[in-house]
Amino acid sequence: MTNKSVARQLKLTGDLVELTGGNPFRARAYASGARAVERLDEPVAELVRGGELVGVQGVGKGLAAEITEFVETGVMGVTESLLQSLPPGLPEVMRVKGLGVKKVRALWQEAGVTSIEDLEAAAVAGRLEALPGFGAKTVANILAAVEQLKTYRGKAHLRDAATEALAVRDRLREAGIRCDLAGAIRRQCNVVDCADLVAAAAPETVAAALDGAPADPLSDVADVAATDARVEGTLPLGLPLTVWTAGDDAYGTALWTRTGPHAHVAAFTAAHGAPAAHADEDGVYRAVGLHPIPAPLRDDPAWLAAAADPIPELVRTGDLRGTIHNHTTASDGAHTLREMCDAARDRGLEYFGVCDHSRSLQIAHGLSIEELDDQIGAVRQLNADYSAEGADFRVFAGSEVDILADGTMDFPDEVLARLDLVVASVHTGFNMTEAQATARIVRAVSNPHVDVLGHPTGRLLLRREGYPLDHEAVLDACAEHGVAVELNASPWRLDVDWSFVRAARQRGVLVSINPDAHSTDGLDATPWGVASAQKGGLTAEGSLTSKSAAELAAWLEARRP
Repeated sequence: MTNKSVARQLKLTGDLVELTGGNPFRARAYASGARAVERLDEPVAELVRGGELVGVQGVGKGLAAEITEFVETGVMGVTESLLQSLPPGLPEVMRVKGLGVKKVRALWQEAGVTSIEDLEAAAVAGRLEALPGFGAKTVANILAAVEQLKTYRGKAHLRDAATEALAVRDRLREAGIRCDLAGAIRRQCNVVDCADLVAAAAPETVAAALDGAPADPLSDVADVAATDARVEGTLPLGLPLTVWTAGDDAYGTALWTRTGPHAHVAAFTAAHGAPAAHADEDGVYRAVGLHPIPAPLRDDPAWLAAAADPIPELVRTGDLRGTIHNHTTASDGAHTLREMCDAARDRGLEYFGVCDHSRSLQIAHGLSIEELDDQIGAVRQLNADYSAEGADFRVFAGSEVDILADGTMDFPDEVLARLDLVVASVHTGFNMTEAQATARIVRAVSNPHVDVLGHPTGRLLLRREGYPLDHEAVLDACAEHGVAVELNASPWRLDVDWSFVRAARQRGVLVSINPDAHSTDGLDATPWGVASAQKGGLTAEGSLTSKSAAELAAWLEARRP
């Protein structure tokens, strides 16, 4: 449980108090508590375990009890009660971009809006413009935001969907049933809207195994129903689940068919005919003289032609030797530099790059030049400490430097020159045309001190579309200046998208898979970045963070002006 997630829960609770017309002092107390938790230097979970939370300024006895409940159970009872008191669709209205709590309450109380469908209908009918603060431009923005939010409905991040689907798979395997993931989850798509599995058993046998209360709540399938060739149900997330059934002799062909996508199956069938029954999936390809195509690659039609030759071995999580884009309590992280580095060592990594935010990003407590210099000194001391302890581990002093509106960097070149590495990212001013965004980023990667372009489009999956970008032009600039492009492994980002990894590979642009960790458990996001990189066909040779500490140091040194 990170400080950020606790602060987010407190802020939500304060918003709900305000939305329901509760005591404004109570709403402010939650907001104050959220800010207090965000400012903590130590993890809130440790303060809970030590009984020290009440001593934090801005956190009283009652709030401390509610935070403790949330840390220990993942649920805050007061939040759930407030949600239950609202019309079911109103929390979704709160997610519409541009609507604060006061506006949502006005929409609810004065216009009868209790869902985004109500909101859309009121906007189209012209009823919103009569409300204070709802001019024509605001209404137009609301309609655009509602349309985008509707496209996200019924979809889930790969991490969340895969976690539940794997729990169901394991439940069936424990029942003695051969079972594997299929569909979009097996193809490692960034976002999915359903879960598919294939099982070698009769539908009735599968249904019986899924009935009853499971030991693992993640595998709790609701509305289980068996038909002639499948079992259907609903995952805890709400995603529809289908378990396709097949006999052992045709299991491989069924797995191939149900993994898809349809375009891959159709193209294969058009070229080679419908596959015969195969017990294992590789047999589908080998029977027509092709090398097996890993499931993540099948959304890219180019691999069907390439499969006449062996498919290159894709990068694996175990190939990554370190991580170079991470945050600490110096900016908006939850753990100290030493804690983050020790956590990286515990995970078998041999280096860690600290890249706290730069000075202009005040919302994330960006470092001033003086604070950055202090951190550089702390990194040098920590490296000396590790050496004295006999630890074969290296810390790189870096910064995630904001790319300003004109494409210049947030720190002057003489400051950047003092760093081991520089990750350049856009965090503000997203309202750009494609030409503006492309020019801004091309200028940034042309700076000789920039080593990695961070989360290139700024997208947040199922929350915010990235700014428009000419990826080809940006990757051309990265190739020209030897800059690596990040594949941000946060399951909420997975940016740059897998579909541009091949273009990066073709240009010789290294891809840096980084968790963008803001806490020690954030380091565990790395496999989701690897999954997306595999989907783009990345090999270990094309991965910057697959270099050893010495190789990375040499690469960075060779780039210095």
